[in-house]
Amino acid sequence: MWDWLKYFPFEDRRNKHPKPDEIRGPYLTTPVKNKWIFGDSAFYFKAPRANPVFGLFGDGKSIDAVKPGLKNILKGNWERVYSGNRDAPPDFWDTDLFYKNTWYFVGPWFSGYQADLSSLALLVSADKNSRFLKSSLFHPKVFEMAIADYLDISFGYDRSGKKPIYRGPLNWRVMPLSETIQAVVCDLHHIHNGGKDNPMLTRLVFFPVTDHQFVQVSFDFGGVAIYRDEVRTKPLMALCNSIIDSMHLEVGEATLAKWNKVKEECPDMSITEQFGELPWPLFKEKPKKKPKERDITPSDDDGQQFIPYKDE
Repeated sequence: MWDWLKYFPFEDRRNKHPKPDEIRGPYLTTPVKNKWIFGDSAFYFKAPRANPVFGLFGDGKSIDAVKPGLKNILKGNWERVYSGNRDAPPDFWDTDLFYKNTWYFVGPWFSGYQADLSSLALLVSADKNSRFLKSSLFHPKVFEMAIADYLDISFGYDRSGKKPIYRGPLNWRVMPLSETIQAVVCDLHHIHNGGKDNPMLTRLVFFPVTDHQFVQVSFDFGGVAIYRDEVRTKPLMALCNSIIDSMHLEVGEATLAKWNKVKEECPDMSITEQFGELPWPLFKEKPKKKPKERDITPSDDDGQQFIPYKDE
């Protein structure tokens, strides 16, 4: 009866609180339908409204969100995102951030912030130099190769010495978004700080929206020890999975025509149900050194350049 007060999103760090036995997520738990527009297709998912954590003397958490509204995401002017890894080869993917949100979880009796689940959505486009411009991402094998290539570029070259910082893709599964288009859901483990036995988790969703563009939706668990902290992991995982499970796509006629065109050449449009972990870390190939040019100019014994005698 008093849960509305017990888990009110307010933080007062002047009072010492023990580690909570339970945490709660968004204060208003009723999911709200969200809509993203990609050309003539519409993507839907349900998620609760995010709310800040109030506090005194600088305590609390504010909302930092980016939402596309009902704009056509394919035509929008979004923030360009770069990988920034100097060890990776040239990146032939353009990534534009069009959605960002964070859901905070609090402890009881004004103990305040305990964890958060954050989400980003990127429109990933093959650039003018990409080999993926020669084929369609609606083709299942091309889509799988594109995901692998994108993951390699984004995470495969991150390393500490000769050890990888990430593992992935893990827990690969295929999720139908419509009667035609399927999504891939998989996990990425950050293993640099805690190792394979205590990774930090990011869950990824991929689905194609045009012949040369796909969407990546990521859910970050905020560094929670997913194998060691059940109190925090369980509600974060429940919210993440509920959002993913609510996703579906209404495919427009023009997009469906492109999908059907691929199907004419590829009758089996199913994505593979199992996909192995990529062999990270990767190492950028060093350019082959050209052999040093040897100076073949004749010279005399004292090292001075020899100039042949010319009769005038």
